[in-house]
Formats: sequence, C-alpha cells, structure tokens
Amino acid sequence: MTTSTPPPSFEDLTARARIREAAIRLFAERGIEKTSVLDIAEAAGVSGGLIRHHFGSKDGLREACDSYVFDELLRFKMDTLEKGHADPGFMPAFDARQLLLRRYFGRGMVDGTEAAAKRFTEIVDGTERYFVENGIDVPDPRATAAALTAMTGGLMILQDQIARALGGEADGEAMLRTMAAAGHIFTHPLATPEVLDQARESLGKQQWKE
Repeated sequence: MTTSTPPPSFEDLTARARIREAAIRLFAERGIEKTSVLDIAEAAGVSGGLIRHHFGSKDGLREACDSYVFDELLRFKMDTLEKGHADPGFMPAFDARQLLLRRYFGRGMVDGTEAAAKRFTEIVDGTERYFVENGIDVPDPRATAAALTAMTGGLMILQDQIARALGGEADGEAMLRTMAAAGHIFTHPLATPEVLDQARESLGKQQWKE
C-alpha cells in the first residue's frame, strides 16, 4: 500500500490557489529573491494587482506558501505514520507533488527563511523529545537530534544532485532509493562502536580555534 498527495488540477483552482501553486513552484525552482511578483502573476495567469489583493505583498504570499507547504508535509507524515501502524507492509509513495513540497522546504532552508528555520528547530525539538521519552541512549540528545534533522533535511535540499548522481531525474524512484540507502546507513553503521567511541573521545578533547 502507498499514500500520496494528488496534485490539484490547476485549471479548477481558484485564483488565490493558482497564485499559491505558481509561487510554490517558482520559489522552489528559483528561490524567493530571484522570483518576482510579475513572474508569479504570469505563471498563475493573473495580474500583479490580484496578487496584492489576495496576499498584500510577495512576503505575504511567501508566508501563505510556507504555512500551506508545512501543513501539507505534516499531514503526509501523520497519514504515513497512521497507515504504517495499521499495516507493517505499508510504504509511502513520493509523487511529483511530494517532491515539489519537499524541494520548497529545502529551498527555504538554503535561502534562510524564518519559517524554514523555525520548522527546523521544531523538528529538532521533537526528535530530541522522542529520544528522551523513549529512553534512546545517545551521548548528546540535542546534538544528535540536530545532526539527524540536518542529514535528512539535506536529502530535500540536494535531491536534484542526488538524482543526477543516480543517473536519472528527481522523481519518486530516486527518493525511495535514497531513503532506503539512508535507512541502511542508520541501521548498519559504517564504523564499529569502538571506533565511534574513540572518535567521540578525540572530538571531546578538541578546542575550537579561530
């Protein structure tokens, strides 16, 4: 079984939703600074004045996109967890829509948007809390949560480069291959516990120098 987020029919959307969808795609592809209101208006088939009417400004539109994308990613995650608990053989499907939303989030982290930074911290908070509440033994729960969040977030940021290295396009198959490989690394460390302990001890003796 799989789950996915079906893409909306662009022609059937309201003008406000068409603007949001066009902005999400362009922000993900170009970044916020390199995307103008006129670019979004042209892609959405509306006037720049209509964008200002619905969202006030490009910053207002970006905030609306941030909220929508993060809510959709959270909904997908919760739906996946729920179906995974009900069916151990369940596997999520990463369709073009999911890849776009994840690329948007990754681009936000690269561009340093406030919303992406806030979301990153929230994920670190939740991961650290999971470690503590479930008694998972890690040397530094906070740093481990931050590192894990950064590594998984990096898959979103670099999905085009990863897909290119795998010899294809950034699609669901490339995402599933990458996630499977990352899962193997997490469950089969490339170094022995003894080597990791030695590295940790050595790092503990290091002092940062300007």
